Amino acid sequence: MLQEILVGFIVIAAVVVCVWKLMPARRRLRALVAIDAWAADHPSLAGLRERVLKPRLVRAAGSGCAGCAANVGIRPHHPPR
Repeated sequence: MLQEILVGFIVIAAVVVCVWKLMPARRRLRALVAIDAWAADHPSLAGLRERVLKPRLVRAAGSGCAGCAANVGIRPHHPPR
């Protein structure tokens, strides 16, 4: 019984991590903003907001399209001369 519950928690955690990693960047940013807005309503979560959410929001919001690892080696578009 305990083993089945533990395996269930591990499977659920793995699914959550996979969904998060495969989610488009725009949706991940929206989710982070929603989590941050929820945490702002709870003063006990101020430390979490400063340590975890704030740096992730700054990284996610400022990366843009060129910040993706898939764009390594691709030069930005330049207008024809």
